[in-house]
Amino acid sequence: MGLGRSKNAARPLLFLLFAVLPAVSSVAWAAEYPRRIAIAPFTILGPQEQIRQTVDILPRLLSSRLMALAGAEVLLLPPGDRHPEEAARGAGLPLLLKGSVAKLGAGYSIDVTVTEPPTGKVAGAFFASAATEDEIIPRLADLAAEISEKLFGVKTSVRTYPPPAAAQPPGPSPAVTPPTAASAPPQATAQPAPDSVPVSAMPATPKEGWVPSSLKRISQSDKIADELYGVVSIDPDEEGNRVIVAWGKYALYFYRVKGEEILPFTRITKDVTHHFLNVEAIDVDGDQVKELLVTDLIGESLRSYVLKRSGDVYRETAMGIPYFLVVLPDWEGVPVVVGQRAGLDVPFSGKVHRMSWDGKTLTEGTALPADTSILPLSSGILGLSSGRFGTASRLIYTDVSSRLRILDSGGKSDYKSNDKYGTGMDYFEWGLVNALEGKKPRYYIRKAPRVVNGRDGNPYLLIPEVEKGLLDITAGSFDSTRLVLLKWENGEFVEKAGTSKSKHFHSGMDLLAGPGIRKGGRLVASLVEQEGSALKDKISRLVLYGLE
Repeated sequence: MGLGRSKNAARPLLFLLFAVLPAVSSVAWAAEYPRRIAIAPFTILGPQEQIRQTVDILPRLLSSRLMALAGAEVLLLPPGDRHPEEAARGAGLPLLLKGSVAKLGAGYSIDVTVTEPPTGKVAGAFFASAATEDEIIPRLADLAAEISEKLFGVKTSVRTYPPPAAAQPPGPSPAVTPPTAASAPPQATAQPAPDSVPVSAMPATPKEGWVPSSLKRISQSDKIADELYGVVSIDPDEEGNRVIVAWGKYALYFYRVKGEEILPFTRITKDVTHHFLNVEAIDVDGDQVKELLVTDLIGESLRSYVLKRSGDVYRETAMGIPYFLVVLPDWEGVPVVVGQRAGLDVPFSGKVHRMSWDGKTLTEGTALPADTSILPLSSGILGLSSGRFGTASRLIYTDVSSRLRILDSGGKSDYKSNDKYGTGMDYFEWGLVNALEGKKPRYYIRKAPRVVNGRDGNPYLLIPEVEKGLLDITAGSFDSTRLVLLKWENGEFVEKAGTSKSKHFHSGMDLLAGPGIRKGGRLVASLVEQEGSALKDKISRLVLYGLE
């Protein structure tokens, strides 16, 4: 009885608190702040050490969401700093964010206050609730969206969870009557935060105790009268069928995986002035549906755009983005989009930048720290990916000689493979015409690996291996190719599973969106069976494999 009276007595206070919060923030929200903010470590209110690990990573995750949604410049203040206001003032930042997590009834309360360090004035106060510990991290998307809209003036469509149901007071459990079909309420499904949605390159970690050992061929599509240069897995359709997109030089082919069948259902074709250099899939606008990022070379201009899904139709939006776009599957804990601009005498030049969605398009954000003026990144963004090595995010790179590299924070190589991976048969021309050859230099489009987190903190890589003969000196030539699954162990990549060698060209690969690396998990590869010429037609297929 005493506990029940205490809870009832607290309700007017809680109501008053939540009623006051908007009023406190309304004056400051009348004007937008510069998108620069410091984030202090979150605190735990009450004896909740069991959520310490979750709470400790909240600043970093909130930082990535603010950078993705609003393009904000974020400074993470170190733990143990007793004077975050002084640290924020010293860094010249106009805003300081401080947060806490507290146990309230059966759930958790996540409270954030943003102040102006020079004056101590409250710029905004924000609140989110989570029914379970597992919901705390996804609810950061709601907080990031509110902060982006109220403080930075960036409209977003991110809303991951409805408010949780009110906690029931202690007491005897009521009798439960199974609902009828007519009266059963719809079940709400918790959605992940927008920039932590697993993209095609970051499926689930392998189940503990099982190690992949083989790739079993399951089925293949009918012949496709084109040369396919890559494939990416996107969201399932309304019936739960996996959807994949393969691309040729100027066509996108959409297929459904129904059971063991790979069936076509639509395609997008451009004219011959287009040349698709890369296609990626990620939810950029926070609506819980993956968009396609297409990097397109139109004549001599590099232009990327976003394809947004509406039913079975994809429509172009955010057109004319002057960057080659790549998804890094794990960068500081979340997948991010990065881009690099075109150069003059070389295809790509300058820093690789994080790209932010401003509500209409992708814009340039902060630059990655890696030096792009030295090898290997001086060769450009082609072949770039990332992975989690222990607690650190590292860039993984397929260089111009088809060697896999692991880069340090400055962009120098810590590791270089002996075998060749990710060689591309497709190429484009760029730069000044060579007077002796009468043509521009060729640049072959090598493949970045698809990266999967391992349970031990080190990644798996899925990528084609290419074997060249002694006389094969041309970048696009090969003797045989096969698909391999590699694992980072003891400072090198070790093969765990692979297909047999083929005289056909494995041009791309991806894990189907969903369970990822697990026994019976599936992946798809694009395979060029016959290169086109004046005497031969182009022939490709999509091949489905299973992990055993």
